[in-house]
Amino acid sequence: HCRRQVVRNVNTTFMLVLQHDFVLARAFDAAGLLQTMRRNAAIKQVRLNVRANIAKGFDGFIANYSGDSSVPLTRTCGWSDAAHVVPTRYYLDFCIPINEADSFGGKRKFMEESMHYRMQRNFMPGGCWELKRNASLGGRPTEWPDDFDKYGTYLYGVASPSDGNYMAHRTLRGRAEPQWGLGNHLAPEEAMRGSSQRRGGRGRGARRGSGRRRGRIGA
Repeated sequence: HCRRQVVRNVNTTFMLVLQHDFVLARAFDAAGLLQTMRRNAAIKQVRLNVRANIAKGFDGFIANYSGDSSVPLTRTCGWSDAAHVVPTRYYLDFCIPINEADSFGGKRKFMEESMHYRMQRNFMPGGCWELKRNASLGGRPTEWPDDFDKYGTYLYGVASPSDGNYMAHRTLRGRAEPQWGLGNHLAPEEAMRGSSQRRGGRGRGARRGSGRRRGRIGA
């Protein structure tokens, strides 16, 4: 797994894990965040969300954090590869060993697969899956998993549809577009309309037309 090799060569206390097709869309208080993480060891992974800070997808259950922090944070019961700030030792001592213990030594697993689904414990008690299920049914205890602080997953910003959207997805040609499954995070209607128009231009009708033209030229 290439990330494991890269992390082992990092010589800073903290690192920003950022994939090549994401760019920062909003400013955030990096200094305040690092001060918080130095002071509060329970905060281990802080993600810069690519969508609003709502309960959706990998963030099946979220709640505003009221503990020791100089910046607004949201607890999230899920682990994602999207852009995040972490202590380097968190990867070396916790994430990488979990990934290496996964099937085929983690070689066939993305880091978020090894981390997220272990954290969820799908269809079993004591994990994020049970927490999300109890919250959806109502009237049941919504206790965070006992091992949540080992994962220490947070979103930057408050739990609100009006916060989040700190990152934007970009295509290889530099266009800002929604990533599959995420919907809109910058200019929703314009982005989705543009994608539909491009798909329409490459549709079957366009290809059939091109074929007929080639046939006439060759006749």
